[in-house]
Amino acid sequence: MPEFELPEITRRIFLHRGLQALGAAVALPLVAHELLAAESGASATAALKVLTPAEYAVLGAVADTMIPHGGAFELGARDVDLARRIDAYLPRQQPPVVIGIRGALAFTEQQASGLANKKGVFSSLSESDRADVLSAMLAAGGLPASVFLGLKSLCVIHFYTLDATWRYTGYDGPMLLEDRK
Repeated sequence: MPEFELPEITRRIFLHRGLQALGAAVALPLVAHELLAAESGASATAALKVLTPAEYAVLGAVADTMIPHGGAFELGARDVDLARRIDAYLPRQQPPVVIGIRGALAFTEQQASGLANKKGVFSSLSESDRADVLSAMLAAGGLPASVFLGLKSLCVIHFYTLDATWRYTGYDGPMLLEDRK
């Protein structure tokens, strides 16, 4: 009998497919949440490009916890509506990247609270409880740490590429714009 050889799978592909599967499995409660929000007439998030209102709320809570107002700088994620900025960027991404971000948000909202022994979904927790959950995700290693690091990269990159944040870091702006001053 011929020996069957499985294709080689890299860690990156494994994690990528794992996040996609996780996103699909955890998305069901978010669908119910979105239907309830739609019935209540929530129009504050009507202009979203990719994220659902529920995903937007989770991303806003994650970003606000990672980059709070008055944290390292006076300016915080909510001050610049970082979640909306990230949502506006997502249409330029490949569908698997968007699926991965959705999976990460779903995991953070529905499952991550248990890592820190907190009750309730992530977006409904207090600021200190959300910080505890993010710390627990990093300490857990594996998939929770990967989700945390991915969301942190997403938030930090989009926050520090805003012109409004440059003055806090001492960056004068791109050299290409110097002739316009």
